[in-house]
Amino acid sequence: MVRSRLKLLLPVLIGTFVAGGCGEGEDPVEPDNSPPDLTGTYTLRSLSSILTAGETLTAPAVSGTFEVTQLTVVGPEASGTMTVEVMLPDGAGGTQLITDEGTYTVRTDGTWEQAGQVLQGKGTYELEGGTLTVVVTEPAFSVSTTVWQRQ
Repeated sequence: MVRSRLKLLLPVLIGTFVAGGCGEGEDPVEPDNSPPDLTGTYTLRSLSSILTAGETLTAPAVSGTFEVTQLTVVGPEASGTMTVEVMLPDGAGGTQLITDEGTYTVRTDGTWEQAGQVLQGKGTYELEGGTLTVVVTEPAFSVSTTVWQRQ
């Protein structure tokens, strides 16, 4: 009699043990391989480009805002829209305003692409704390480094 009850309970006990060993029905946590969400408004901290003759300019010599809105994330890639406005010296004692809007794409490997009406390029980005650094390495006429602080 004890053997017959044990035979009946054994499959139930094994099933409970196996189910318990599998995280009790919970899915395993997958690592997040998506890039950071850059959405926000940023203030220009510094700029170095062909327009500054390679010199790194900081406020108050330069000023600007950078608005980024992430729209899609697919695996290790995110993209969205961007609007940029930068005021910098024109070399003749005045200032020059550069405005643009377009799209951007970032990847978890740190690559950056932007496609604007005025500013286009490829390079790298880094977000550390609230500081976003964008280094455009191509094309040659767009080479620049901008450092932005999230507001």
